[in-house]
Amino acid sequence: MLIIFDLDDTLIDTSGSITPVFLKKTIQTLIKNGLKIDENSAFEKIIKIDKTSSSSKESVKNFLLNVNANKFFYDIAYRTMTDTSLSDIKILTLKNANQTLKYLSNFHKLAIVTIGDERFQFYKIKKAGIDTSIFSKIVVAKSNDKEPYYKKIIEELKTDVKKSFVCGDKVKIDLLSAKKIGCRTIHMNWGRGKKIFNKKEDSKLVDYTINSFEEIKTILEN
Repeated sequence: MLIIFDLDDTLIDTSGSITPVFLKKTIQTLIKNGLKIDENSAFEKIIKIDKTSSSSKESVKNFLLNVNANKFFYDIAYRTMTDTSLSDIKILTLKNANQTLKYLSNFHKLAIVTIGDERFQFYKIKKAGIDTSIFSKIVVAKSNDKEPYYKKIIEELKTDVKKSFVCGDKVKIDLLSAKKIGCRTIHMNWGRGKKIFNKKEDSKLVDYTINSFEEIKTILEN
């Protein structure tokens, strides 16, 4: 079988180990570049905004709108959010993710389809200690529409779509298009995807829900 994974808040704990650090760094950089805000109150505000945002980029955008920032600051903020110069930052996988991925790779084809800045996404994979050699494909999508990427991977790896699983935290972005083409879907109930999960609407698109990464082994074995 084929399992396609999202990266953020599916393989790595983005919400816990990355987002707060980079939001703090973004606030500090904006202040250094002339934005007149108080660092502590601004950080509290952006963290509050981030709790209901679908991405950290959206959080930054909404924060800057909230403080009526000049458009000049938007590019500065977005560059800061993908700056890999914080070499000492710890990027953690979800518990036992690396061991589970290694186990799964012995029996199944694995792939990653993630969204974001390509350099930054691969930086996070490396910092988290994820072994890229166990994946048949790693793709950084250029838009939120993952459907064409799923289709291409399934075709390239000559896999039956009915034997293909997609695992991600954000139902609308990671799982909707997978369900549409006939894949089975696994919702990682973690981080940002957990916060924005709409039980009434999103549950229709989810075949399985897991709260820990190791649970995926049970799903596949059954």
